[in-house]
Amino acid sequence: MDRIEFEAELRRDGFRVVNASLRPNTRETNHCHDFDARLFILGGEILITRDNSPETFRAGQCCEVPAGCPHAEQVGPEGVAYVSGRRRNGGPLTREAFESDLRREGFEVIHGGQKPDFTEDLHAHGFDVRIMMLSGEITVTRDGGSETFHAGDHCEIPGDCQHGTKVGPEGVAYIVGKVHLPSSIN
Repeated sequence: MDRIEFEAELRRDGFRVVNASLRPNTRETNHCHDFDARLFILGGEILITRDNSPETFRAGQCCEVPAGCPHAEQVGPEGVAYVSGRRRNGGPLTREAFESDLRREGFEVIHGGQKPDFTEDLHAHGFDVRIMMLSGEITVTRDGGSETFHAGDHCEIPGDCQHGTKVGPEGVAYIVGKVHLPSSIN
């Protein structure tokens, strides 16, 4: 299976697609998620231990960790980049769970907002961002289309994605996570 097929399968099965990475040698002791997760490794490696059985996943390989499944993670010396699918079975993503996910994955967490009717022309960042709207609305234009996000919605914008934004008439408040991806992961 390649990345395109993996992402299509995630969407078909009701997963939210997330592009992410973890820093070299990151270690997460035994823990559980409140979402089902599927991973497609793009570069680097990660060792996942479930039921006392360690398994290493490298570029081109996939794995799945169901919600509530205790597991530990150990990232290899080059870090790991991956596409993941997340599907929450317990309702919408909460602010606390969003922030927890960001911190676990090495994102800097920032609380911010924009004034009413603020507009940004097409631009790209040198980092990946994930945003959760807390109030108001913002329209993001990218890839030839526009999508409006409201309180409770979230989105991801890869660092190389050209995009523009338009804030609604009430302004917008949000939580944003940003992370500079290592250039050494292929």
